[in-house]
Amino acid sequence: MIAPRIAVPDGARTAVGVHAAVATRGVELAIDVPPGTVTAVVGPNGSGKTTLLHLVAGLVAPSAGTVRIDDATVAGGSVHVPIHRRRVALLTQRPSLFPHLDVLANVMFGPLAGGASRAAARARALTELDAVGCGAFVDRRPVQLSGGQAQRVAIARALATDPKVILLDEPLAGLDVAVGAEVRHTLAARLRGRTALLVTHEPLDIWTIADRVAVLDAGRLEAEGPAQELLTRPTTGFLARLSGTNLLAGRADGADALELAPGFLLRGLPDPDSPLTPDAPALASVAPAAISLHRAEPGGSPRNVLPATVVSVEPRGQVVRVHLDLCGHSVSADLTPQSVAELGLAPGLPVRAAIKATQVRLYGR
Repeated sequence: MIAPRIAVPDGARTAVGVHAAVATRGVELAIDVPPGTVTAVVGPNGSGKTTLLHLVAGLVAPSAGTVRIDDATVAGGSVHVPIHRRRVALLTQRPSLFPHLDVLANVMFGPLAGGASRAAARARALTELDAVGCGAFVDRRPVQLSGGQAQRVAIARALATDPKVILLDEPLAGLDVAVGAEVRHTLAARLRGRTALLVTHEPLDIWTIADRVAVLDAGRLEAEGPAQELLTRPTTGFLARLSGTNLLAGRADGADALELAPGFLLRGLPDPDSPLTPDAPALASVAPAAISLHRAEPGGSPRNVLPATVVSVEPRGQVVRVHLDLCGHSVSADLTPQSVAELGLAPGLPVRAAIKATQVRLYGR
């Protein structure tokens, strides 16, 4: 059964609507994308991210349901609009430029194929190349470009066709850090005000480029909403890991505490934009660096001291990430190698986890 239609922001129509299943891939999606927004599509490997892009692009046909672009059904039932008529651009981590054409001809190709005159196609190509900082490369062949230059030319080529929807499948994954930063800046500027779906595993891509986030898991939409809201108040374990924080679920105990297990409370600061409702489901986010570990009851008066058991110890450069079972919840703490050695931390060791209440963020579910 296709999942029910989800809500789009008030006053926004739908630029892309996917309410479709692909039985052979175990995918059953329901997602609406508002026009002029960049939606980051995230989730574990095999969650259906690429399948979502392929449904919109027309590379995969739904086994049930429909795919819509603007007000038109492009797939579903007896309808299947060919790829070249959907006005969709697909950009992957491989630029896939035509090797036998120079840069200018590569970017002119789309407008020419769409019926533009040679003069108009040339003018549009030059405009797009200038916009991505590649105007000086018009006479070069793809083999003469660096990885970052080739990807920026690919962006220009994609946008030169005036696509209704831009689909990006990890376009920065094959670039080194410095080059990736340049291309990320280019994408952020060129995608502003356009409708796009961006598959990524990189939180910086979301903060820099995206307006919204859609979280997929096991072929289903697990969460969707404004990027800043979901990253600062994660509602799923995957979002919490992407945000670099721990997510704990329980029931609200008053206005400033979360009951993790019978008799164990985690106190913190309630989020004013999403206050707790007493005895209702609620969430807490805690940064790994905010958790300190002790072999015995710590001195002082931290408001949260909870029993935990070390599950594993993972070196991460200058810090060590200690994975814990805390009152039945999986959490991580970041400690210095010296602290780990002094405490003798090893799997199975019982410890006390101290967390300042000011470093715990509580919000309604």
